[in-house]
Amino acid sequence: MIQVFIFKLSLAWKTLFYKQKRFLAALFAISFAVFLMFLQQGFQNALLNSNVEFIQNLNTDLIIASRRRYVSYIEHTFKKNRLYQARGFKGVEAAYPLYITMGIWKSNQGIKERAIRVFAFNPADSVFLLPAVQESASELQLPDTLLADKKASKVYGLMEKGIVAELSGRSVRVIGMFELGTDFVAEGNLIISDQNFLRIFSEQPSGFEGTLRSSLNEVDLGLIKAEQGIDIDSLAKVLNQSLPPDVVVLSKQNFIQQEIKHWNQTTPVGFVFAVGTFIGFVVGIVVVYNIIYTDISENLPQYATLKAMGHSTSYLLSIVLLESTIISIFGFLPGLWLSVLIYELIAKTTGLLMQMTSNVITMVLSLTFIMCILAGLLSTKKLQNIDPAELYGQKI
Repeated sequence: MIQVFIFKLSLAWKTLFYKQKRFLAALFAISFAVFLMFLQQGFQNALLNSNVEFIQNLNTDLIIASRRRYVSYIEHTFKKNRLYQARGFKGVEAAYPLYITMGIWKSNQGIKERAIRVFAFNPADSVFLLPAVQESASELQLPDTLLADKKASKVYGLMEKGIVAELSGRSVRVIGMFELGTDFVAEGNLIISDQNFLRIFSEQPSGFEGTLRSSLNEVDLGLIKAEQGIDIDSLAKVLNQSLPPDVVVLSKQNFIQQEIKHWNQTTPVGFVFAVGTFIGFVVGIVVVYNIIYTDISENLPQYATLKAMGHSTSYLLSIVLLESTIISIFGFLPGLWLSVLIYELIAKTTGLLMQMTSNVITMVLSLTFIMCILAGLLSTKKLQNIDPAELYGQKI
């Protein structure tokens, strides 16, 4: 059995490699299709992962939001007393407010004003998991101080510790840096104390809707820490049943999934990247089909000879499928290598979370294999109908 397989594999390899230039051109085309699929999946995952990165870095088990705030950037707040009410439930260890808005950043280097996302919290509360935020909590309590995103877009100019700039018309000083990165809502992020948030935005319009944040009683997201050993889903259920209907309580992971679902299903961006992946898949099928079909046409007498020797049609088909498998493997590897390089370049230049994960590799490898096998099957119609007597009779 092993010897038969080795013979088939050897025959498939020699058939493909007999015309080296065509084989190399085929590998180039397959690699391009693989690269295209990797690129589309990378951007789609970057879109999803980048937009939930700040949620991943919140020190919370449950999140309270206005029932009308079905995604984090929608500007609907709820009353802070809902957090006080939540603290009274058994199993709740702490409940903290988080404020989110869009401010206007003006560098002192003459660069044009740009919108930037601002997170605000009480530095006495353990709100962020980011080490840099925890280390700078005491300094954040000083007036007109903030932390800047090290991975923010370069459109904001130089952003480093010690610089002085303007945030929505108020002079501020950067006292430290943290790493979060850009997403499709904002090209950069700032973290300030709740008191500085009130100082800056109580008199200056902020956010997409240009509202005044005149009070800390209007909370964007509430963060709830559960006591150790408490079932998070059960606690969320109790809070949803007991708190007034103007708010909803979700586990951190459910809130993240809701955010991902929004971007993936209700915006055109996810659809565009899915179409791009499909185009790469179709391109690969067309290329492999042409290669295998040409190979079968040129080697029809050899296939007829094998059939005349007593080999079945399924035997011949297995050789073709091995050719497809060889093409898929040798075409996948260069595409993967190129994609890793491009992922790193995009992540470095844009701040997006372009990550080559095992799930992405497995998905694209599976699509590549299916693409090549499907193309191989489509190209074997002539092989299935081969008749040695008829073929050699025509030659005579």
